[in-house]
Amino acid sequence: MNTTIDQPFNLSFVPPMWQLCFCDGCPRHAECLRYATGQHVPEDRTWGPAIFPTAYRNGPCRHFKAIRTVKAAYGFAPLFREVKQKDFTPLRNKMKAYLGGHGTYYRYNRGERLLTPAQQQWILDLFARHGYTEGLAFAHYVEVIDFS
Repeated sequence: MNTTIDQPFNLSFVPPMWQLCFCDGCPRHAECLRYATGQHVPEDRTWGPAIFPTAYRNGPCRHFKAIRTVKAAYGFAPLFREVKQKDFTPLRNKMKAYLGGHGTYYRYNRGERLLTPAQQQWILDLFARHGYTEGLAFAHYVEVIDFS
């Protein structure tokens, strides 16, 4: 687990209402994801949700979020490689329901959206409940900043 942003900062992964911080006087700003995100705001963005200096005036900041990365995943082909034909559709339909539907399932499959570690575990547990436990892996893994 990383505690610095040493990869290209991709604003597409920042949640839409993520609170930004510009408080360089905060004693923990160097290790705060909200501050780091605020340093990458594009020139054409002129407003949005923000953390005010009052957040740390009477002690530690109540909105502090440590910088850390997680191992995200996408792509389902390897998961289904050894699945029996009778299990393929039920497994895929349960994954679709869990991930939010048909379109969302395919966005995760193509890497347009990335699976969190919790989502990965849920899917691996689903396959295990159906008797598939050997060699389970997603097609791709990437380290991303954890905005959860």
